[in-house]
Amino acid sequence: MYDLAGKHICYVADCGGISLEACKVLMSKNIAKLAILHRMENPQAIAQVQSIKHSTQIFFWTYDVTMAREDMKQYFDEVMVQMDYIDVLINGATLCDEQDIDATISTNLTGMMNTCATVLPYMDKQQLGKGGMIVNVTSVVGLDPSPVFCAYSASKFGVIGFTRSLADPLYYNQDGVAVMAVCCGPTKLFVDRELTAFLSYGQSFADRLRTAPCQSPRICAKNIVKAIECGENGQIWIADKGGLELVKLHWYWHMADQFLHYMQRPNDDEDEND
Repeated sequence: MYDLAGKHICYVADCGGISLEACKVLMSKNIAKLAILHRMENPQAIAQVQSIKHSTQIFFWTYDVTMAREDMKQYFDEVMVQMDYIDVLINGATLCDEQDIDATISTNLTGMMNTCATVLPYMDKQQLGKGGMIVNVTSVVGLDPSPVFCAYSASKFGVIGFTRSLADPLYYNQDGVAVMAVCCGPTKLFVDRELTAFLSYGQSFADRLRTAPCQSPRICAKNIVKAIECGENGQIWIADKGGLELVKLHWYWHMADQFLHYMQRPNDDEDEND
């Protein structure tokens, strides 16, 4: 179990209500500091979260996840003045806009990747940090395709690929930062809005989704935090239908023995052949 007590947590929030509920759950875990990064200010929500535990320090910054990485570096330099260090980074920003593919990819994938690249030096135990955990909150349509929300699904598939790649021992054994993902199933507030299908053939399905039986943000948030507490490096979890399930990962491609031997041999062998 990963003990959240006393931890410094940075949450890049979404707009679907899950982040607010997750912050409430995190506050019940006796964390020391919570940084909330969101594109819009919401003083009432922050006050609501703070009321759960007054001894936990909460900081809020308006944050555009699509900003350039160079700007992110300056941004997080300021964040770290208040946070000192980050134990857990939660990437939860999300957008489902099939008519604006660039924005969907930038928010769900590119922005998340740039955020990880920017924050990792502050967490890397060989640089400025003490190790820790990165949690990418994504969707079940990043595991299986969605014929209705094609761009959204593609971006979420990218999150899974990035998560598994960054969790490789090649990095984890050096930086001490575990990387995992939680795939949320259909959740109220997120689906309870006007959504447009990638192609008009799927619009009737998108319209029906608004009234479909879905899990509540509160239940989903509880399972996200439970996954953080139970999770290990490289794991992918599903938070859906009020439950939490560990995904059995599958490898479709295996390196040829000759290629694997070449990639794993010491550099000294290569130097001798030059």
